[in-house]
Amino acid sequence: QQRLVKKLEEERIQNQRLNMLSEVMESYRTYLISQIRPMLSAHASELFDELTDGKYSQIELDEDYNLLVYDHGAPYSIDRFSGGEEDLANLCIRLGISEIITERAGSVFQFVILDEIFGSQDQIRKQNIIKTLNGFSSKFKQIFLITHVEDIKHFTEHTIAVSEDESGISSVLIE
Repeated sequence: QQRLVKKLEEERIQNQRLNMLSEVMESYRTYLISQIRPMLSAHASELFDELTDGKYSQIELDEDYNLLVYDHGAPYSIDRFSGGEEDLANLCIRLGISEIITERAGSVFQFVILDEIFGSQDQIRKQNIIKTLNGFSSKFKQIFLITHVEDIKHFTEHTIAVSEDESGISSVLIE
């Protein structure tokens, strides 16, 4: 019985240590997340400023990670803006995340894939996005753009066109 009581006490002490370690790890996780949000906002703001030709110079994520866009110095919920601006802000957040991951990894990532990012953008914004993505070539060896927007292929180095015939068979054409 004494052996079991001693073992039970050892287990209790071990459990206390593990609980303390769990609390420390949770605090550290919270700390890391709190450090990423301002950094992500800064990266995304820089891109958003560039892609909107300076119309909106800052976007940020609040404590709950809701997206805010600054218009004439005042923050507004993303819902206030057009669908194109909302899509553009979300693209900037995604690219900001990719940039931070790349920086933290300390190396160039092999590729990034972006799906249907042009649909709600006017011609000038499409060109701004392509120009900005070209600037990402130092961070990503390949950038894959999936789009149905025809005029984008004129701005890309390589194009792979996938089409489907009447019988449902797809074909690939490399241009």
